[in-house]
Amino acid sequence: MNKEKALARGMEVHETIHSMKRRSTWHDYRRKGTYMLTLVVEGRKNYFGELKGDDELISVELTPFGKDLKQKEIPKINHYYPMVEVWKVCIMPDHLHLIVHINEDMPEGKHLGNVVAGFKSGCNNAFWSAFNITEVPKPGLFEEGYNDKILFEDEQLDNWKAYLDENPVRLWLKRKNPEAFTVLHGIEIAGRQCQVVGNRFLLDIPDKVAVIVHRRYTDEENARLREEWLACGERGGVLVSAAIAPKEKEVLREAMDRGYRIILLRENGFPELYKPSGEAFYACVEGLLLQISPWDFHMERKSITREQCLELNRMAEDIATG
Repeated sequence: MNKEKALARGMEVHETIHSMKRRSTWHDYRRKGTYMLTLVVEGRKNYFGELKGDDELISVELTPFGKDLKQKEIPKINHYYPMVEVWKVCIMPDHLHLIVHINEDMPEGKHLGNVVAGFKSGCNNAFWSAFNITEVPKPGLFEEGYNDKILFEDEQLDNWKAYLDENPVRLWLKRKNPEAFTVLHGIEIAGRQCQVVGNRFLLDIPDKVAVIVHRRYTDEENARLREEWLACGERGGVLVSAAIAPKEKEVLREAMDRGYRIILLRENGFPELYKPSGEAFYACVEGLLLQISPWDFHMERKSITREQCLELNRMAEDIATG
């Protein structure tokens, strides 16, 4: 249930606290459901393993502590909460992902947060023992809080599993191409102070076109422009767009499928430790994508305003014309 539906049903929705680890206040975490959890080691220390491999095969070689975590601590989740199954695990050097499924409503007074808290407590005990930590107060293994994603559509599950499977490869590519994934602030573009991620040299390519579709365009005009825009990509030029209108999205979708160069303008900025996902990640690795936002990052779920649409379209035209 989203915030709007919760309000419509008369439920109390508290003021939003902007955090990547914020729970959905309108979701009942006691009920049946499937979740992807992410827990990060305090200080991002590589207690769990080390990235190994080459261009052909990338994997995480677990430390003895990482192995104990996988073989002893994670199975305890189902032992203490039989209604909670761990469907998939991905242990990275400094964080871990779990896909968990709650088969039936949890007992009164218990919810997913209690499961995570109990797991963290067990991991802390294992951490203190493995590293002979006796200082008081003893440090916790994980950062405070955790991130969760809620499964709303069945097809999301395959995407989650693929994300976990590809995590070591993405980390290796990110380390090999750090410049492609560094969020830069205060970069002046088209007269605006912007945040950017990706290949900034796309701005220097003279052959650029702004992909903007206006409502007044006829089908014939849209077809002609689509052909011109994709021809620009085919000859090595850059398509610049905010991809707001459906037909703009269609053109950018085809350009991405064809491996063309793209500058994408965004309404939202970039959070700390941001990295593109899915195809955008690999487009950044190959130097085919630059993402730009003239505004700071926010956690709000809100629709882009007409004024913002006009501003991004003006930026696209300014960038395309140099």
